[in-house]
Amino acid sequence: MLFYLLPYLLLYLLNVPLALLTAYIAYSHGQSVGRWLVVGLVLPFVSVFLAIAVAIRHKQRAAAARGGAPAPVPQPGEFE
Repeated sequence: MLFYLLPYLLLYLLNVPLALLTAYIAYSHGQSVGRWLVVGLVLPFVSVFLAIAVAIRHKQRAAAARGGAPAPVPQPGEFE
């Protein structure tokens, strides 16, 4: 019986780190962590690509808001 459940257990164990990765990507771009964690748990593999697409869109909107001006240079120890 356990042999039949093993693939599902392995997929579940892979699901949690993918959901945390999705939440981290969302957090690093100012999105809601809880919402993206739930999305990561419901759509484990798709959510990572969705979060990356949202992060790319966030960077493009920030560049468009600057109006072609170069991005500000971060101070030592700061990250973008």
